Amino acid sequence: MSKQIVELPVEHLKLGQYVSRLDRPWVETPFLFQGFAIQDEQELAELRKLCKRVYVEVSTAEADELRQLTAKAGQPNGSTGGGTARPAVKHLSLQEISSNLGARQGLVPAKDSVPLKAELAEAKTVHAQAKQAVAQMMDRLRRGRGLDVPQLESVVESMVESVVRNRDAMGWLARMKNKDDYLYRHSLAASVWALAFGRHLGLDKDTLKALGVGAMLLDIGKTKLPTELLQKTDKPTAEEWNLIRAHVDHGLEFVRSIPKMDEQVISMVGTHHERFDGAGYPRQLQGDAIPLIGRIAGIVDCYDAMTSERHYAKPKSTYDSVRELKRLGGSWFQSELVELFIQAVGVFPTGTLVELNTGEVGVVVGQNRFRRLRPEVMLILDPNKKLRADFVIADLQEQSGAAGATPSVWITHGLEPGAYGIDPTEYFL
Repeated sequence: MSKQIVELPVEHLKLGQYVSRLDRPWVETPFLFQGFAIQDEQELAELRKLCKRVYVEVSTAEADELRQLTAKAGQPNGSTGGGTARPAVKHLSLQEISSNLGARQGLVPAKDSVPLKAELAEAKTVHAQAKQAVAQMMDRLRRGRGLDVPQLESVVESMVESVVRNRDAMGWLARMKNKDDYLYRHSLAASVWALAFGRHLGLDKDTLKALGVGAMLLDIGKTKLPTELLQKTDKPTAEEWNLIRAHVDHGLEFVRSIPKMDEQVISMVGTHHERFDGAGYPRQLQGDAIPLIGRIAGIVDCYDAMTSERHYAKPKSTYDSVRELKRLGGSWFQSELVELFIQAVGVFPTGTLVELNTGEVGVVVGQNRFRRLRPEVMLILDPNKKLRADFVIADLQEQSGAAGATPSVWITHGLEPGAYGIDPTEYFL
């Protein structure tokens, strides 16, 4: 069914309507995720108290009725004609974005020029090249040799092109984590998340390249730390924590020693462990004293660590990781940036394993640009957790039901990578 986004004064809101955007940043509201159907009078009252107008997703027929309703009341209204008529995200500098983060909250993401399945073939080649380049980089550094910057820049340029064509393909591959060395797995995945985040913010390709290279180099200082410390499974001592924290200074030494290294890369390496409330290290920078590119790096670094298998911790599901980031918003991380990052990677990103209320298990294979909790899911296990004979794709948006009605099918929770022994690559790549 064709959908449209209509601006609606809050006094005309009704139970069951799907609110896709507010007239204020979501982080200033008690609602956990951007985009939800109004379930009860309490949510309705909260919206009316906080906002003057909101944007609701409705059918074409309902959109016409709502326009007529607001026109009779003499109130402004608007429609994005299915969410595509609003101005496209234009390329901005980091300075422009930093000075007006609130304005980025309600923007519709730019459309992908290439479908996921079509981009995956190219993305697999790019990802393999990037994986090899990062492994070689770590090996060179551990042996006391320098960085091959041109090689890294070349592979990141290819990653940028892939992410610009399709936001999900590289992310899908980054989630297919194996038992490789955590340090270079993390370096590559952090670069992918940084590029996805940068694309969502509307950064130009040159800035995206710097962002991707910087994220790839965040932890290069750890190559100077003892291997046994990096592989330790119990809590580090105070002395060991000091050694671990020193990796930031070691990394800065590396990147500063490289002629003509991009200052944005140096800034990312030096500030990715600073925290918005001043609780980070090494300089305890606070708020806007941390450059935007460093604030981005901190979120990306933390998110990938939470979703990764580490020597001392099991990976969290993407859903649990997003909830943890939301909790840290306003303390460790800037709330507005956390919300924008969640918009960029999704609550249940492509490649995520999920379980439905039916008991079925599947992998997310497509995103709904407005309803982030209702993606497309390829069903792999039946309600008895047995392998299905056919792997059908369920579009959860189509399972929403009539306005105000309880959806027939929904995601109950995300699953950790590898749950039920499922490797999504076997079913899609």
